[in-house]
Formats: sequence, C-alpha cells, structure tokens
Amino acid sequence: MKAIVANVLFGSIFGCLILNYPAHANPLVGEHSGLEIPTSPILSVTAFSNDKLNLVPQVLNFVDRIVTVNKSDNLNFAVAQDKQVIFRDSFSANGNFSDNPSISLEKGSYSHQDQQGKLMLGFQQTFWPSKNNQKYWGLTTIEQWGEHSNQKQKLNLRKLNYTNLAPTLPSGSSALTVSGGGNKNLAKKADSSREFEKFRGGVTFHSGVANNVTMGVGFVYEDLLVGFTQLTYDSDRIPVRTTVSLLAKESGLDVYSHVRFKPAENFVFNYYHDEEKQKFDFNWGMISGFTLTAKGNSQNESLSTGVKIAIHNDFFALTAQAAMDNQQNLHWKLDSRIGSLQFIHKTQEQKHNSELNINLLDSKPLGIKCSAYVKYETRQVKQNQEEFTVWGGRLNSQEKVGKNKHRWSLDLGYGYGAQGQGAIASSSVALEPNMILKLTYQEISRVSDDTKIKLQLSSK
Repeated sequence: MKAIVANVLFGSIFGCLILNYPAHANPLVGEHSGLEIPTSPILSVTAFSNDKLNLVPQVLNFVDRIVTVNKSDNLNFAVAQDKQVIFRDSFSANGNFSDNPSISLEKGSYSHQDQQGKLMLGFQQTFWPSKNNQKYWGLTTIEQWGEHSNQKQKLNLRKLNYTNLAPTLPSGSSALTVSGGGNKNLAKKADSSREFEKFRGGVTFHSGVANNVTMGVGFVYEDLLVGFTQLTYDSDRIPVRTTVSLLAKESGLDVYSHVRFKPAENFVFNYYHDEEKQKFDFNWGMISGFTLTAKGNSQNESLSTGVKIAIHNDFFALTAQAAMDNQQNLHWKLDSRIGSLQFIHKTQEQKHNSELNINLLDSKPLGIKCSAYVKYETRQVKQNQEEFTVWGGRLNSQEKVGKNKHRWSLDLGYGYGAQGQGAIASSSVALEPNMILKLTYQEISRVSDDTKIKLQLSSK
C-alpha cells in the first residue's frame, strides 16, 4: 500500500513540476551545464503549456513516467526554468548525494517560487495536522492558476500548515498542492534501502468557489489514507476569517477550526481548536513601536504575555521582545544599534547568547563592508554552566540580494570554551536571491573539538 501511494504522490509531484519547473536527467560531467536529455534517462519529463492540459491529465499523465530507469546507479537531477538551472545535483540509487557528498539538505531545505508556482525540497513541515512528527524530508509543489496575484493570504512554504493558515483565493482561481516524503533523509548517508521510512504525503486542490469562499479537497496518507476537506470564509464586510478542516478516517472524523479576528492592521487575534487542544495568540500595536502580545495552549497549560518595542532612526535603532510565562520564566530578545555599534542578546530558560559588532569600514566605491565582532554563549547543562566565546571579523559586499542576504560574505574567527580552542571560518555567495552556497571550516564548537568542513546549498 505504501509503495502504491508513494508512486501516485510522486507521480503527481512531477506532473506539477513540469508546468513551470521542467526537470531533466543530465550527465553532469565536468563543467557541462546543458539540459540535453540522455537517450536512456533515469527521469525524463517534457514541459507542457498550462493552456493545453486540464487539471486531471496534468497530474495523471506522469504517474507512469517516474520509474523509467537505466542501468546507472545514479540519478542526475536538474530543475530549470526558462532554460536556466535553478537546482541540480546527483543522487545515488539509495538516496544519497553521490557526486557532491558534502552538499547537504540534511537540516534545511531548498525552495524556489514565482507567480505561477512554488517548490520546496528537503526538511519541511507537513501541510496537514500530523499525528507524528510535524516535520519530514520530502518534496512539495504548489501550482497556481487564475488570479493568484490577488490571493488575500500569501503562503509561507517554510510554515505550510493549511489547518492553521488556509489558502484564501479569489473566485475562479485555484491552487494544487502535492507533497510527499518520509523520515529517511535522502541527503544523508544511510542504509541501502530505496524506500521512504514512514512514508507520508498528500494532494489537495483549493478553489475560489465564490466571493470570499475557498474550498479545498484531497487526501493525505500517514499509515492510512485519509480524506481531506476544507472550507474558508474571509469576509470583506466584517473583520473575521474562519476555516473548518475535516479529516475523514475509518475511526471517525477529526475537526479542526481556526478563527482570525482583525478589526485593524495593528490588532490581530487568532483562535485554534481541535480535539486535543485549544490555542490562541494575540498582537495589539497600541502605539507606533509598542505592541502587546499574548499566547496560550491548553495542551501543555502554557500561557505567556509580553511586549514588543521597535524604535528606528538614522543613528539609533532598537528592537526588543520580552515575555513572561505562567512558570515565571522570562524570555527576551534585544537587537540594538548606536551609530556603527550593534548589540544583540537573546535569553531562554537554559541558554543565553550575546553578540557585539562594530563597523570598521563601509566603502561604496569598493562595494564592501568590514566589521569586527565578539560572540558569547552560555548554556546550563545539568549542574554545570558551559561557556563559548568567538572573536572575529567579517567582510561582506554592500550589495544585498534580499533581507539580510549579502551578495557575498567572508567570516574569520577564533573560538574557545570548555572543549578547547581553534579557528572558525565561513564564506558564502548568493547564486540567486533564494539560493546561497556556504562553505564552513570549524576546528572547535561549543560541544566538540572535532574539525569539520561543510559545504551547504540552501535557500536561507
């Protein structure tokens, strides 16, 4: 049963991919970067235009295309758009990265999105309420039609959870979501099994069926096949949006509901309810730069209240958050800047992090910035307090490709703590606004003195 569902889901995924993300099997040899298809491909997908295919053929036509295998043990995979490669790598038959063993999606994920669709590969969150671990390693695509640019609620791929944040689409537009994966990390060396461990996935189709009404139908699979139905009403007249989600199982019906009350841009109240718990969160911007916050969860009987402060001008900036829970634990974060000096601090129950930065050079003619820093971390482990300090310097480009994303960056430091001392260095370059290549060298860390070299390709 798992093998059948896995094949159907991944056939659906690749059927969605071809709409805007044509994938090809490529013989990645040397510096060859072409998109020619080998005569005996492991995976061969031909692109079709949106106006020539209906929804059902788009999904079903490629179920039988995902298992074309040649004699090679490696799968060379590339995703391209408008003849430009946006992701490529080589996987071995057992799911490991073969040609590039140091490139890892072990803890993160790669995402790409434009107006027509979204794609995520790697460690991610299920879009349905999972009874197991909410996160898994897999592939998710979202393909949109019609007036997708007018969507009232933008979807966050990294926090995709339709029961908490359902799509709200204009009348006549639609979106197809296909996702599948398992507990086994395909970017990490493991056993030789070619099957997902604890496979799970789902397919849903959302459509704007009327003004302010969006309906979703589909199925999800976690050990059992479960029907998924969802109805969202987002009123233009009253500041309320409500969503009811139903998961139909053999044992009964699970009901999830979400109500959002937003009478003004500076006031938002969310309430969530299911059979196991009730949750809420609240944000009220009383005056400019000052916000009251609160949240609670009946499952673990937690409740916390706090404030957010944000002050910004040309010389001074301050962003601070503080919250006290019902166990009298204080959690707070501080990010402040005075001229060229920046101080960052974060406090949790057993962990404290501080960082002090000073800007040394900011040259527009050279296009570079240079700064020095010191980082200090303390953590309570049983009865002992561990400390770790890093001194260093940072050189990066003035040009940015996104929020807090420089075109390139070089970081050199020296750390010492309970495990010893040693050099720490990293460099990164933005291949695209949403694709960062990072190389890290580490002789010491807070928990180990093992030397580590790591090459990462991510969208963070």
